[in-house]
Amino acid sequence: MKNKIDSIFHILGNKTRRDILFALSDEPMYFNQVSKKIGIGQQAMLRHMQALVDTGFVRTYGEKSDFGAPDRKYYRLESSFNLSISLSEDEFTIDYNEEKIPSDKIEILSNKKFKQISDDPSNALGTLRKYLTEIDNDIQNLQSEINNLKAIRQMLLQKVHQIGQDNFIHLERKIIYKMMKENPTSVTELSHMISENKFEVLNALRGLHDKMDKGTMKTLVDELTT
Repeated sequence: MKNKIDSIFHILGNKTRRDILFALSDEPMYFNQVSKKIGIGQQAMLRHMQALVDTGFVRTYGEKSDFGAPDRKYYRLESSFNLSISLSEDEFTIDYNEEKIPSDKIEILSNKKFKQISDDPSNALGTLRKYLTEIDNDIQNLQSEINNLKAIRQMLLQKVHQIGQDNFIHLERKIIYKMMKENPTSVTELSHMISENKFEVLNALRGLHDKMDKGTMKTLVDELTT
């Protein structure tokens, strides 16, 4: 997963490659079309396009040309994923999701929400514009709710870190912060998660055991040390 995310940042960190992706987002294009649209030379274009193809962002396909000319190679977007980056005073996260919804499920969902699209181009475009606006509004409302939840999450993490700094030493805090988000099933697994020596982690867990009187966290600590 980490290598995949690093690859995405490497690709998207280059403005020319982003421009190529934007250019292809409306419709597939052949090489010279893209080169002309974003205004770069063919040699540079070839280098960037190859990087996009090699990493799976773009794929090629051929279409027959008129008058018996050789098939023309087209480029189109290929990847389908969501990448979300969150940064706050108490947390930095990168969430990556490349799950694709099966086409039959998309059809069921769309049939529930939308009526049949007209065969007339003008009517169809008007209806599609209306539906796109509705979907964009739904996404915006969901994003507002997500932002509200993240704000509450930030307050909770701030409290966790305050308790950690006021009551525990560095390794103990590291363990607590990890156990707030993960569910390690053994000392070995926890040690790998926080990149610390297993025996030092075990000693720190015993220290946490002695500092906690009762409650869920004490139970979790006890389960790891017994």
